[in-house]
Amino acid sequence: MLQNYHDILVAVDGSAQAQQAFAKALRIAKLNHGHLLLLNVLDIWNKNYDFRPIPDDDDFTQKIFAQTENYLKVLQQEAKQLGVTDCDIHIRFGNPRKIIAYEFQRDHQVDLIILAATGKNALTRTLTGSVTDYVTRNAKTDVLTIRTDLGNRPL
Repeated sequence: MLQNYHDILVAVDGSAQAQQAFAKALRIAKLNHGHLLLLNVLDIWNKNYDFRPIPDDDDFTQKIFAQTENYLKVLQQEAKQLGVTDCDIHIRFGNPRKIIAYEFQRDHQVDLIILAATGKNALTRTLTGSVTDYVTRNAKTDVLTIRTDLGNRPL
């Protein structure tokens, strides 16, 4: 019997791989009439953000949050245009591994987590490990790892 997924988490970070995971999550949410939860975890200590603060400007975190919120709202709008109307956005601060594998799943009773295979380069993966590998090994729910390019296939 096939699993019916209702609460589907897709973790996105702005990478091309995350965009592929988002596209696959849209297909699954649409097929299951599911609730899509878009999550971006801001690990401000371990990631290089495309933002150059002004030296006397102390609201770096607020600007990163606003930039991320805008990105997620664009994805949310795209989901709605493609027929997935039950779509929420979430931003968390902290360690992406633990938030995705434990905290967010617990807080929202997620029954499927969708992640890209990796958004990191080989050196970063060697030094810090892969979020996807960690979540796959530790999450208490199903995890779908996206490795394929979806191209322009319709929903």
